[in-house]
Amino acid sequence: MAKVTDVVLRMARKLSEDVVALGRLRAAGKPKTFPRFREIRNAYLDIQGLVFSIQERLAEAGKELPANFPQWVIRQKLTAIAIFTDISHAFISDPPLALTSSLGAFDVLEAEQKAFNETLHSFDTMLMEAGIDDKTADELDATRTKIEHILGMIERLLVNSPKILKEF
Repeated sequence: MAKVTDVVLRMARKLSEDVVALGRLRAAGKPKTFPRFREIRNAYLDIQGLVFSIQERLAEAGKELPANFPQWVIRQKLTAIAIFTDISHAFISDPPLALTSSLGAFDVLEAEQKAFNETLHSFDTMLMEAGIDDKTADELDATRTKIEHILGMIERLLVNSPKILKEF
């Protein structure tokens, strides 16, 4: 039993470090290129995967973890969402030509649209599970508004970006 707990705690330390690193990427300013945005997006997706892996092991780790550990994990997830939303908002609101004109952009935009729609649908549930205080809830409400704005911007970009050729 202690082994699972040790693994979960190591994963939690990595999660903390990864969220801090994502915060540094936000502080570095808007990604200048599409490949750079994709790297940041992959780092964010790694965080989401780590959160999922930790949550899968919570029951097995049992009572050896701190009582508020599940809420802490969800708060880390919400923090990562807020950071990535800020980065995405800056990038998509002033996109490089590659995002609006390259052939692969349509698929990426559709993937972002799907991911942000899923995030938006699970956002309120995460807030309740995390036991967020009112001040933090207000800050995260701004994230929800940004996600809605991003979805609108993506919708406009999808209308104008080149479609993938499906048949000749």
